[in-house]
Formats: sequence, C-alpha cells, structure tokens
Amino acid sequence: MPTIKDIAAKAGVSHGTVSNVLNKRGNVSAEKIQLVERIAKEMGYKMNVQAQQLRAGTARRVCVIVPKISLKCYNDLYNGLEQYLREYDISIELISTNNLECDEEKAVKKALSLNPMAVVVVSSLLKNRGLYTSDTRFFFAERKVKGMPDASVYVSFGFEQAGRDIAVKCIEDGHQNVALLCENSIYSNNKSFINGVVDVLEDDNCSCKIFPSDDSMWFNKAFDILGSKEDFDAVIAMSQEDADYLRVAHQYNPDKKMPVIYALTSKSIGIDPAVCRYELNYKLMGRNIAEQIVNAGGEEAEPAQKQQIIMENDGFYDNPLPAAGKKDSICFLTIQNLTSKAIGMLLPSFTRETGIKVNMIEVSYDEHYKMAQACVQNSPYDLVRIDMAWMTELGDKIYQPFDSSSSSVKWLRQQILPSLSENYSMVHGVQYAFPLDACVQMLFYRKDLFEDELIKREFFEKYKRRLEIPKTFEEYNEVARFFTRKENPDSRTRYGAVTAYGRTFLAACDFLPRFRELKKDIFDARGNVNILIPEMKQAIRNYLDTCKYAGSDIYQWWGEPTRQFSEGNTAMHIVFSNYASEMIHNPESKVLGRIACDTVPGGQPLSGGGSVGISRFSKKYDACMSFLKWLYRKDIAETITYLGGYVCNRQISRNMDILERYPWLENMEKSFEPGWRLYKHDRNPDFNEFLFEDILGKAIRSIASGIEEMDDALEKAQEECDQAFNETSGNSNRASI
Repeated sequence: MPTIKDIAAKAGVSHGTVSNVLNKRGNVSAEKIQLVERIAKEMGYKMNVQAQQLRAGTARRVCVIVPKISLKCYNDLYNGLEQYLREYDISIELISTNNLECDEEKAVKKALSLNPMAVVVVSSLLKNRGLYTSDTRFFFAERKVKGMPDASVYVSFGFEQAGRDIAVKCIEDGHQNVALLCENSIYSNNKSFINGVVDVLEDDNCSCKIFPSDDSMWFNKAFDILGSKEDFDAVIAMSQEDADYLRVAHQYNPDKKMPVIYALTSKSIGIDPAVCRYELNYKLMGRNIAEQIVNAGGEEAEPAQKQQIIMENDGFYDNPLPAAGKKDSICFLTIQNLTSKAIGMLLPSFTRETGIKVNMIEVSYDEHYKMAQACVQNSPYDLVRIDMAWMTELGDKIYQPFDSSSSSVKWLRQQILPSLSENYSMVHGVQYAFPLDACVQMLFYRKDLFEDELIKREFFEKYKRRLEIPKTFEEYNEVARFFTRKENPDSRTRYGAVTAYGRTFLAACDFLPRFRELKKDIFDARGNVNILIPEMKQAIRNYLDTCKYAGSDIYQWWGEPTRQFSEGNTAMHIVFSNYASEMIHNPESKVLGRIACDTVPGGQPLSGGGSVGISRFSKKYDACMSFLKWLYRKDIAETITYLGGYVCNRQISRNMDILERYPWLENMEKSFEPGWRLYKHDRNPDFNEFLFEDILGKAIRSIASGIEEMDDALEKAQEECDQAFNETSGNSNRASI
C-alpha cells in the first residue's frame, strides 16, 4: 500500500502538505489539494482512521454498552446518540452484555481498548469494584451503580413518578386487581418503579401481585398472569416487549378475558388501542448524552465532575376523545397543502372516536382568500383556516371569540408552541383562533458543499475570508455568486440561490427580509406608509443582485424552486418551512442527508402559515372544539408532522424520530422567535398587511422582471399606498429616495 511519502514524491510536494490534505487541516492551496487528492486516489491510498485517531490521543469514538440490543428502549438510546454524533463524525461501538456481570467486565475492557471519548453504559452491576475509573468519561444510563467514579454522569428518568402515575391511572379507570409484570428489582430504576406502583395501589387498598422476571422469562410470566386463578382486571408492564408477550400469550387462550394493559414504553409514533402507553423518551436521552460528550470535548470545556440528571417523563400517550352523545358533522374550509393532506388521512380516526364526521373543503391559495372574505357575511363552514397575514383584516369578522376561562381553551393553549406570536390568534387583545400550519422563512443550504475542504479553500482564495453560513444578505449574495456556474465555472451547482417572484405575494415575501434587515419602518412619524426611502432602494438592489445568481425561471409557487433545490441545482434556498418537507418527499431528490438549515440572513424572517377558528355563524361549537382538541393532541400532531404537515404542538421537538426525518423543525422553532409578519402603527388603523404585500410585491415583480425601472415602479406603488392607507394631506412631506 502506498504511503504518504510515496504520494508526496509523485506529487512533488512536501510530506507535511500531503499529511495536511489527507487529514483536512492546514493552509494548503486549492490547486495542491486537488493534486494530492487525485494522486492519492490513483495510487489507491486508504487512510488508516484508527491509527490516525490513536496518534491523536483519543479516538473520535463512543462506546455504548447495553444489556440487550433487541429491546426498543436501548435501541432508541443508541439511535439518539448516533443521530447526533454522526454530525460530528464520531463513530459508535455497540456492545451487548446479556445483562451478565461477567460479560459487562469484558465489554468495558474492550471499550477502553478502543481509547474512546466516552463510554455510555446501562450497567448490570450493583457496585463498582474498580472496573469504572475516572480515567474515562462514563455515562451511566437508567441504572445507578454504587461507587460511580468522580467524572461520571448518571442520566435517568423519574421511574418512581412513572410508577405512581400509572397506578393512579389504573385506579381512575376503576381497576382493583392489578398484576405487575416487572424486571429484576435489584436495579435502581426497576426498584423505584415498583415502589411507585405499590405505594399508590396499597394506599387505595387495591390488590397488587408482582411477577418479577429477567428478560429471558417474560413470555413465561405472561402465561402465568393470564393463567392465574386470580382474574386480574389490569396488568402494568415495564416495557413494550412485556405488553407484546401478554398479547401473544392471550392468543393461545382467547376465551380468557384480556386485562387492560398499561405499559412503560419508549417513545414511538402511532396509536395502540390495546395498550395504555406511558412513555419515556430514550432517544432524547441519547441525544442529551451525545450533546454532553461533544461539548465536553470543546476548547472551553470545564473539568468533568460527577453529575446526576433526571429527565422529564413524556407520560401517557394521549387518550382518545369520548364519543359524542349523538352523531354530528362539521364543515372545515382550509387551504390545500401537506398539512391538509395529512389531516385528511387521519380524519377517519376522529370520526371513529367521536362519531363526528368532518367534511374538509381544500381549496387553492387563489380561491382561499376570496372564500374567506365571503365568510364575513355568511358562512356554510363551521371551522375556517385563514392565512395569519389576514388575521387583522378578517379574524374578528369571521370567527367567534374564544372564552379564555374555558378549560378546553386553556388546554389547547398549553399544547401550542410557546414561541409563536399572538398574530396567529389575537385581534385587539381577544383570541379568535389557534395557529394551525404555522411556518417561518428559513435558509436551507447544501452542507456537503459548505463542509468540503477544497471548496472552502477555493472560496478563501477568491474572497479572502472563510466560507461560512451567510449572516447578512450581502454575504448571502457573495456566497451565491461563488456557487453560480456562470460566475464560477468550477461550481458544483448551476445556481447559488433561488428567487420566487412570479406572484405578487411571493415577490413581497421573498424581498421583505432584505428590507427588514436594514431596521427601517415603512411608516413615517404620522403613520403614513412611505416606501420612497433610501433603504427600500438599497434592499431592492440587493434583491436584484440575488436574481443574477438564480435561474431565469419565474416561479409561481414555492414548491417549484424547492424542487429545484432538492434536485441539486442550487446551493442555497430561502423558503417557508412548511414547504421544506417537499425536499424529503420529492422522489427525484438528490440531496437527502446533505441539507442543513439556519436563520435567514439578517435575522428577520417572515412568519407564515395559517390559523384556524370557529365561524361566528356555526351552531356546532362543541363539535368544533372536539375536533380542535383532537387535532392538537400529541399523537395526532406528531403523526401529521411525520406525514409532512405541521400542527404546532410543543412536544414535536422532543420526538427524535420526527427530527431525524425533518431536522429543520428544531431550528424552525427557534426561528419563530424573531419571526414577524404584521406591520402595525397606532395612527394607521386602516393598514392592511395583505394589501400592502400585494402592492409592494407588484412593484418587486415588475422590477425583477425588467418590465419597469425601480423609480417608476416604486412611485406607482407609493400612489397605491397613498390611496389605500394614507392621509393625502401628508404626502407632500414624504422623504424621497
């Protein structure tokens, strides 16, 4: 096999240059990077990663030791770790101990021989007898070990609280004779859970018989419970596997009445009507441990100290709604998008639960506004979804106000993501709606391009600065120029950016973050709308610059440029987050696994999406509230999101399955905080955001298309603003460009 010395000789460069290129470090020119990589490939050189890591002192590896790989909870723990660590090029070694102390000793010795950054272990030991030392960072998950080393971290859930919660639920559901199918009580988590269950049941004089077992005997114990002469009316199981064994065992004795099953499970998507699930988020546990491992390796990391972290239990998976006393039906008007498509798929489950049928009318954006306006005078719809930009114009005219003291309204508020602005729900301080498919503009980019060492070097040589995610629109245009092939023939994408101005509201939304970046208001001191200002012209120049690094296609909707990005034609794309899932769902996507996201340059993204409320003409308030409570329920909101829509339940960001599929959702929730949409001024009560965006968007579209010069288009737009919003007497005092 060729060596670094062989490559250096053939390339005519130094040994150090080859080492820097292959190890992706050092100040090496783009020309030499290309030369060394080409010759290394021709000579068949392969990097010995393990030797490289050993020379560095500590391998970029984490070892995970669990009792059973096959158990879902430990599988989720591993996946949560792996999902986060892979972003930092940290590998994972997974070892199973079969819950045996002797195997755990071998597993730890094997792990330490690999010189890992950290070891995560679900230990089968009750006491540390010198196996675990402070020389390595150990994370003890779920089970506590007596004598853990000083630098270790213990991470677990509130197992005693989980036991108490499940026992309380059993009693509330009317059960008095309970079987507890549990794991070995010698482990701290199991002992805490059993104590929680027994304490509550005994205090209420309920019968509780414990069936302890290790994992090899669960199936046998399931038969023991179902074959017992005691007719248990409920079984509390300590895992999803326990519950599955009970159901399989029941198939062999179908005449025996099946007890209600309550199970302590790892978090998952979907409804299981046969099991009342109480969830612990093992993927999130893995994610949190991974974050600590990465942060501990940073330059500013503090010396490791012994810690104990008890994570929040996710608790019961939401229960179905009570069935309605009589069959009913409601009519729901909404826009046609991925959220409405997902809701439509799940509506049969709502009807099955409640007896209420939902007739959902999905319309295009163009029809939607007209139909929403018609709902002011009369509405055949019980529930209406409108764009949040229309709330100030239509919200208090088409919706019934919600009673803020109502328990249902309070519950719904608790489900909603707290970072969403009141613009989705309030008009003049009164709540008329709830956010539905809320979204915000985000910057999506090709991380494989931004992390490529050769590309980064080429960018540095061209612009004398590092290639980074743009924080201003000036930087955005510079990066877009670099990734546009007509400006840079070596670019791996045809275009650096995308623009969408085929419709007036698209053009306004595409443009406005650039104007907002300049921290200038559209209102003058008297509240008149004034767009004839230098900052407006500066922002338009910036937008025209972006247009030079985008394709010539004039897009009529955001889905079209999103497809172009997903098919690998562009390096960056600014779009509302509710269209981002199309990057995943597009079968022609060439960038799966290579997409990252950030806040839009300038930090002033537009909020978007819609709100839903009950029509003031509807006579079916209770049925509508049942639908809203179903819609925002955790299980329904999670399933809608998994299908590509979005209902803004605050629990979404705790679901690692969803975040792995749609990673931008985590950043999206952070982006809602600076997000904005509505301009307001106390002295201009007639201002209409939607109309303003139409006027401004018309001008932007005309300028970007080359139909009109900037000054002419802005003058016309200003005249329309004067007629729509302004006191004509103040126009002569407007600032000019």
